[in-house]
Amino acid sequence: METNPEGKRSLLGWLEARVNLTEIASFLSVFGLLPAELDSRKPLRAALREAMSQPLPSYARWPRVLGILSFLLFIFLVLTGTMLAFYYQPTAEQAYPSVTLIARDVAFGTLIHQVHYWSAVLFLLFLGMRVIRFFFQGLYARGREVVWMVAVLTFVAAALADLTGRLLPYDASGYWTTVRAREITDALPILGPITSFLVGGVGLDSMVLTRYYVLHIAIFPIILLILFYFHFSSVRRVGMSRLDVAPANRSLRVAMYDLLLLVIFMIGGLMTLAVLFPQPFDAMADPLQTPPDSRPPWYLLAPLALMEALSFLPKFVRGLIPEAVLAVVLFLPFLDRESGSGARRRLFRTLGIALLVIWAALSWIGWFLEVRR
Repeated sequence: METNPEGKRSLLGWLEARVNLTEIASFLSVFGLLPAELDSRKPLRAALREAMSQPLPSYARWPRVLGILSFLLFIFLVLTGTMLAFYYQPTAEQAYPSVTLIARDVAFGTLIHQVHYWSAVLFLLFLGMRVIRFFFQGLYARGREVVWMVAVLTFVAAALADLTGRLLPYDASGYWTTVRAREITDALPILGPITSFLVGGVGLDSMVLTRYYVLHIAIFPIILLILFYFHFSSVRRVGMSRLDVAPANRSLRVAMYDLLLLVIFMIGGLMTLAVLFPQPFDAMADPLQTPPDSRPPWYLLAPLALMEALSFLPKFVRGLIPEAVLAVVLFLPFLDRESGSGARRRLFRTLGIALLVIWAALSWIGWFLEVRR
């Protein structure tokens, strides 16, 4: 056994002589799990001791915690989704029986399935809250354009990942929710053809289900991981917030305790939701029988109501409106270059509040809207 630089014989010293453990550990800082940069030229213990003595801002204070909570939920989604993938079969004939097998016969299968469901719900909720926070605090200009655009794209990618996952159980609720969602997305003049190309048509047969499965477990997780990398990389460059005026006075040790507490509370919260508010299993999907109150996901209710209210317009124009709104939101930092000024900031805040009220009203209408067939 070889010695480490401190002269102590240990497995860590043996590995240090052959593998750059500090470089491996510093990978955690890429995604905010280690809120300090490690000097990869030094041994791991020396680099950690140096990082421990540096004052750090806290990720565990509201509302900064939304970013790290979102990434923790992403990790839970990946872990639980991987467990479910061991038993799931992505075909129209075997999808529903495999899901019922997970719930009925696999140890802790129901719990894992419910934790996966509630992780997805909270994931979208926190990502949406983060976008709203960035807007009303004006954290999208003055060098933070990438932070804003990545936050918006992360929410959109998470929504698409959620949409592809709804079809996978192939139950009546998930099947017809996807049908209603496709009625909206296929009407979009730009995103619609791309969606149809990716999933291979407008139907929801076995081949389409398999493509949804690949998108859900591979493509969108990779996209989300890349977006999280860009987010934390940009935050390390421009700072967590230009409103952070208080000096950082927390050590890495305290920051890691904060992260551990967040993980514990997140696991406890997900377990509580899974046990007290389980998502019920529906009957197997029947493409020839539409269940009552079939609706698209909540994030598509507003576009549904808008497109139904404008039914007198050509389909192309109706589909172009949601895409135009998304484009304006995405490129908002380049439209509001003076977000710090008082009068202009108040104007954009007023417009933002009006947009949220309109979106909420349209979502309410879309919830009760009788979809035209």
